[in-house]
Amino acid sequence: MRNLAFVDSGERWRERFGELTVPTLVVHGTDDPYFPYGNGEALAREIPGADLLALNGIGHELPDATWDRVLAAMVALP
Repeated sequence: MRNLAFVDSGERWRERFGELTVPTLVVHGTDDPYFPYGNGEALAREIPGADLLALNGIGHELPDATWDRVLAAMVALP
């Protein structure tokens, strides 16, 4: 078994979020059991001009019932 903390995943990329210049939509479920909603908020803050779409009551999946909201938010991006 490998300890993922020691796996070389290449160059760091998180520090480069501020360089993004494309319209960005961060979609995050408020009940995600793997990545807390605060992670989505932080990601949206770090990407200039990013929009955050909170999916209330949704976990780590994107159920069919959310597709209309996600698509509408994507189309609304500048």
